[in-house]
Amino acid sequence: MRHLTVTVLAAILSLGSMTAKTFDFNPDFSVGLNAGTTGTGITLRSRINSYVAVRTGFDFMPHFEFPMHFSIQVGDDGDPGYDSEGRSRFDRMAGYLEEMTGFKIDQQVDMIGEPHFHNFKLLVDVFPFRNGHWSFTAGFYAGPSVIGRAYNRTEDMTTLLSVAMYNNIYDKVYDIEYNDECELDGVFLGLELPPAVNEKILNSGRMGMHVGDFPDGTPYMMEPDQDNMVKATMEVNSFKPYLGAGYNGLIDKKNDRLTIAADCGILFWGGSPKVYTHDGTEIMDGLQNVIGQVGKYTDIARKFKVFPVLNLSVSYRLSR
Repeated sequence: MRHLTVTVLAAILSLGSMTAKTFDFNPDFSVGLNAGTTGTGITLRSRINSYVAVRTGFDFMPHFEFPMHFSIQVGDDGDPGYDSEGRSRFDRMAGYLEEMTGFKIDQQVDMIGEPHFHNFKLLVDVFPFRNGHWSFTAGFYAGPSVIGRAYNRTEDMTTLLSVAMYNNIYDKVYDIEYNDECELDGVFLGLELPPAVNEKILNSGRMGMHVGDFPDGTPYMMEPDQDNMVKATMEVNSFKPYLGAGYNGLIDKKNDRLTIAADCGILFWGGSPKVYTHDGTEIMDGLQNVIGQVGKYTDIARKFKVFPVLNLSVSYRLSR
């Protein structure tokens, strides 16, 4: 039995030695920095043999901001409702709120958009040609599904708070007027608005930001959340397969430790990104006629059903 075990072990070791020799098993290790469409990052690379290399690392998108703007309107019919003095419904309702609260409302709300794109990666490079420079790559990137966020500027908090207060007043007035079981009896917060004011509020409608229209033509009016903010997130699949090709070469022929590489390929992130507002409304597929800068951004994002990858990296080989 002992002789059989020794014979089997010897055969395995012999086969392993022959396999290593056949496939030139002589791994080396490199560390590098990369930059490109997936952001900046660090990569650890092992050239297993003349034909295969394995890369792993982490990429993240540097912080930057892009602006978005929304206009607040009163009512969902798109009619400014100018009176004989040239004041719109927004101007009149904003005036009422300023008298009641002392807060002055700005009709424009600015939002900040910023990327949150960061991923772990695991890639396998195959070098099919004798020169060992050109490669084909397969692997995956994995990270959070949320790749971008948008939220209102701090300077607009007063406006959004005022909008939330107005909508609360509208709801109370509507309840008083149309709900027979309403217990407010025409008074809330210790105030009783004049009937003429109640009528103007009901005729004007709620305040919100017209983002776009639902497929049936109904306007989508985005209103502040419970924190008196407006927010949105852009989402894709967390797991993103990758296919690509690349080139590897020495920076200096006299120094075989420093290499430069270029990669191009495609990340399959699950079709066009989804954009959700804080109330759960999906903008990309759920709305039509998205207005302003948001419409331009969503039109661009809708075209990217896959994500193009173009990266450059510089590596230093740690072992020979």
